[in-house]
Amino acid sequence: MSRFHSYVLSAKSILQLYKGELPFAIFLKKYFSGNKKFGSKDRKLIAECCYAWFRCAHLFKQNCTEDNIITSLFFCNNQSNTLLQNLHPNINNNIHLPVTDKLKLYSMEPADVFPFYQSIGSIEKEVFALSLFQQPSLFLRARPGNESTVKQKLENSNINFSVYNDCFELPNASRLDDVILINKEAVVQDKSSQKVFDYLRNKPIENTTLEVWDCCAASGGKSILLNDLLKKKYKLTVSDIRPSILHNCKQRLQQAGINIAHAFVADISKPIPGLASNKFDIIICDAPCTGSGTWGRTPEQLAFFEESKIAEYSALQKSIAKNAAAYLKPQGMFIYITCSVFEKENEEVVNFLKQQTSLKLSFSNYLPGYQCKADTLFVAVFKS
Repeated sequence: MSRFHSYVLSAKSILQLYKGELPFAIFLKKYFSGNKKFGSKDRKLIAECCYAWFRCAHLFKQNCTEDNIITSLFFCNNQSNTLLQNLHPNINNNIHLPVTDKLKLYSMEPADVFPFYQSIGSIEKEVFALSLFQQPSLFLRARPGNESTVKQKLENSNINFSVYNDCFELPNASRLDDVILINKEAVVQDKSSQKVFDYLRNKPIENTTLEVWDCCAASGGKSILLNDLLKKKYKLTVSDIRPSILHNCKQRLQQAGINIAHAFVADISKPIPGLASNKFDIIICDAPCTGSGTWGRTPEQLAFFEESKIAEYSALQKSIAKNAAAYLKPQGMFIYITCSVFEKENEEVVNFLKQQTSLKLSFSNYLPGYQCKADTLFVAVFKS
């Protein structure tokens, strides 16, 4: 048996062990820690097989065979591949074909890679499905006044990048901990995520002091973005249902030099007694969601997703958004965000809020990252 064939066999064994409970990167790290026989090159090639399989699992009806893993590599690469060259050079000879042509060779369609095709909202369904074969890029957003510093540091470190204004695109595997002061000089933030507040750029807010509530704050990336956009005095309140996540959020905002007026743990899908008298000028509702717009980064979630979860998330989002919107001041702005491509999590929630609250829709749109190796997000802006 060639060592290249052994890589495919090892990948198959690992994939049979993995049940989706952990992010695959964590699972794989633990697996390799317990199996010291694999060198760095071995780990890289085995991981490549595994991730290619996740991207193509639905094409093969979850039938994880060696041949299907190899064919997955063919679909997910557009340059000569080491494993294919040694195991199936005839397949490798066609590696440069467009993925649509590759699918035709196997009598497959773009919709086959994403079995939830009919649940997608108003985006280019086929283009989105095809984007799932490729790993998105890593994106940085330089914080105000740090654009030239970030650019110079990346150049000094010989990291390949492209830049548009304050948005830097880098190879996904780029290591930045010793290069950039993360959160101070720049934040790691997807290109589409950097655009969620673009509506505010065109509609400046006149208040001199703003009350802002990031009600599902998670890591705090949206709070940092809004801070850098407003460039004025405001009071920030952050909340999350998970104490550990809120703790990390507070640490990150501190690193970013952002003061927090109030932070609390809460399940926003239920009444919030502690906020009875509070009202906010801006409420950011970056709602928990399927994350389907980010599955290009975490293809194991695509492979293990259960369609019934869409309706569950939609119901949760409606509860969260309706409860949070009750704390908006007159003439305030409510910003609803997901990183999902599903209509039930986006357009349906917008219609629900229009019917069940006094909010007036000002703007809604998808941010189609599938066109530029980024995530796909949805944003809707309401006024009270």
